[in-house]
Amino acid sequence: MRYIKAVVPLTGTRLFVALESGSLLIVDLSVRLTFLRFQELADPKLFASVRTDGDYVIWGKGKLRVTARELMETALISEA
Repeated sequence: MRYIKAVVPLTGTRLFVALESGSLLIVDLSVRLTFLRFQELADPKLFASVRTDGDYVIWGKGKLRVTARELMETALISEA
């Protein structure tokens, strides 16, 4: 089952994410840039390369990807 309908890069390290459920998220990934896994996203060119295959949000050649669940968790952390 696909979860992610669309993803659009916004200013800074924010993403607009439309989920198949109809939910819309704006996720600020700056809270994740301290993790080694996400440090590459500090590169604006790489960050802007974001896309989805329906199951994952993917950057670059696919080496870096996250699930809808990870994005929702990040959105909750950002709000705290």
